[in-house]
Amino acid sequence: MAEMVKKHRIGLFINTGTGEAPAWKRVKKTTELTLSMNPQTQEYDYIADEAPTTELQRYAPQINQALTMYKGEDDFEFVYEKFFNLHTGNDAKVDVMIVFMFDEVTGETDKYRAWKSEGIMSISDMDAVNSVINFDLILNGSIQKGTAAVTAGVPVFTAA
Repeated sequence: MAEMVKKHRIGLFINTGTGEAPAWKRVKKTTELTLSMNPQTQEYDYIADEAPTTELQRYAPQINQALTMYKGEDDFEFVYEKFFNLHTGNDAKVDVMIVFMFDEVTGETDKYRAWKSEGIMSISDMDAVNSVINFDLILNGSIQKGTAAVTAGVPVFTAA
């Protein structure tokens, strides 16, 4: 029987650590989680075809977030520092992991398919009236595909 995938079964994690060992924290206090794939296409006008052909070249995934501001929450404190310090360049880079917690690895408990990537955190605005910071996570380069074991809410990634 088909089962609907619920929002809490897709985990967005950011590495808030500054050392060698990652400190993965889940982005929790948002009201939406839309993963825009942004397909990149190219058109070819092949000599043998009457009309041009469009080919899919790659994807450029991006996640738009509206983070509710709760002082003391790990996700807000991390994003607020990026906002307050106006981080750009290397300072705007952040490791991102998406754990598809509805897609359990066969025969494994609490182990799911996952993506890991370096991303850019781009803050768009702070809406003080509604207590929200809006930001985008733009996934850069190659996305590592693998699995993540999630124990007590903390993922450990293993590349495929």
